[in-house]
Amino acid sequence: MDPAELIYGLWDELADLPLAESRTALELLFSRLCEWIGADDAFWIGIARVKDTPEADDDLLYGWRLRTAERWITRPEYSPEFVRKVLAHMERDPGMSTRKVIRDAGRFRSYRLRDGFIDFEAFRRTPQYQMYFQQGGISDRIWCVFPVNRDAESLFCFDRIRRRKHFTPEDEQRVVRTLRGIKWFHRQLLLNHGLLVGKTPLSPAHRRLLLQLLSHQSEKEIADVLGLSRATTHKYVTDIYRSFGVSSRAGLMTLWTGGA
Repeated sequence: MDPAELIYGLWDELADLPLAESRTALELLFSRLCEWIGADDAFWIGIARVKDTPEADDDLLYGWRLRTAERWITRPEYSPEFVRKVLAHMERDPGMSTRKVIRDAGRFRSYRLRDGFIDFEAFRRTPQYQMYFQQGGISDRIWCVFPVNRDAESLFCFDRIRRRKHFTPEDEQRVVRTLRGIKWFHRQLLLNHGLLVGKTPLSPAHRRLLLQLLSHQSEKEIADVLGLSRATTHKYVTDIYRSFGVSSRAGLMTLWTGGA
């Protein structure tokens, strides 16, 4: 089949999924792209601007922070303790690749680990490479970043694990063509994590309830599904409305469908 037709078909599948099934949609995108480019793992990161110029000029990540993430596959190499250790280290030293990806913020962009966007031999000697890439067995990576607005970006990464064969320019272009045409999907990912209208991600409890709000269930039905009291459920609903600057479920749905 024509590669373009495969991409259009995937877009249609994503668009047909209910808003409440955001994880299903993300897994579909991960699995299809990994199949097409021969990737072994993938993850998504929501990025938010927390400082603006001139404050950002002296910041290690130019005023941006990696706020929330979702992985395709749970790998034993990336235990919660290990991820916390890596993130704590990155606050002090983000590393060559992360700084380069963030420094180019504000435009749609993509990179391959070995395409010359950083000095790979120098990168191999850094703590970031040894702690994260080497321990995780990452032999190659594609980054692809979609700026949804001036303060929020959607970052996808695709990895090959312990392989001799690296990603090709054609692999990168397949990722670019797929992700470049679905701004609505990047927007919904950021909204699902509370990042498009604010700089602080939603808590896991609020995210679980948010997904239920995007369905047609009543607050009572949501409380039963999540095992919460009616009072707690209503408080969470009120918190979510306040976070997104709306006063009703209709206002919330309008954000997801691009009406505001």
